[in-house]
Amino acid sequence: MNVRLKYDLHFPAAVYYNDQLRMNNYSLRLWMTTNSENPTDQNISFERIKYFVYTQMDSTVFINSDLKDQCQSLAQAGLNITTMPGDPVDQLIGIMLYYKLNAITEDRMIVIETEIASAHGENMTYIHSDFETTSGYDQPEWWTSPDLTHNDLVPEDTDKVLSIPNANVWRDIDLDWAESTIDDATGNIVIVDFKKNNETE
Repeated sequence: MNVRLKYDLHFPAAVYYNDQLRMNNYSLRLWMTTNSENPTDQNISFERIKYFVYTQMDSTVFINSDLKDQCQSLAQAGLNITTMPGDPVDQLIGIMLYYKLNAITEDRMIVIETEIASAHGENMTYIHSDFETTSGYDQPEWWTSPDLTHNDLVPEDTDKVLSIPNANVWRDIDLDWAESTIDDATGNIVIVDFKKNNETE
């Protein structure tokens, strides 16, 4: 049986807008429904959502992806940035989270609706679901990618700054699906047959 859920999250983040960097506080309410009978998958889905919001969105800088020089400058300063296909207003951030959170749960849990409000937005709540259109915005590929990616920036290392990418594989933080196979994994994996020499097959 599918279970309907509601969950509230709060996180601080910055907005780069009109040549100014301003801190903001966001309130995000999610309406969800489970889409898997496997309780482990349900739990992993929920943990993925919390991890993405509380580690990737927390203290990020929302910025228009067209501001390429400023994006590079912020990244080289060591700031966590989230590039947006337009000015980073609350409505667009809510739309992004609707798509991205659905992507990272990979159909094990469905985010039916997002509601987002912020201090700078005078706590006006913006609601997005599948019933609303996103015409006028070109969705970046990372919006529908199930990994932890949240920008389309290609880091540029300099003599003074070394960009170290964050882990973007769920396996690295023990939030991979239980049925994931070795064939799906990457990296060095050694499989050893521990049969004794005199052991019959």
